Amino acid sequence: MTKTIRTTNTKCRALVQERTAFKNSNGQLYAKWETPDLYVVYSYGEHWPLFMWAGRTDTWYQNADKFSPTTSHHRTYAHPHEETELASCYRMKQIIDAYRSAHRHEMLAVRQAAALHDVQSRLGLAA
Repeated sequence: MTKTIRTTNTKCRALVQERTAFKNSNGQLYAKWETPDLYVVYSYGEHWPLFMWAGRTDTWYQNADKFSPTTSHHRTYAHPHEETELASCYRMKQIIDAYRSAHRHEMLAVRQAAALHDVQSRLGLAA
């Protein structure tokens, strides 16, 4: 599990650029790895992703919807300073859900393959 770093708003951009999990001093701006290939920066909770990096497509997404002045400040501090694709909050949540679902399916397939190998080993059928 990745350690979450505490930081100030003004220092979080470097952590976003490095794709490091963090929380600001009051926990209202934070970032975490949702899956091994999806990094998301949130403002005030998982209902409002600000930025996300999708590893499968190597794309940064930016929330294009209107938000509060405080979230606007969060956006300024956390912007990765790379090209971003604008997406609605709804679309960003769809992408997050798709990555989570794909990751669950991948982990299930790995567990099933390991269980099958274990059974084959016990029966002397493993190569």
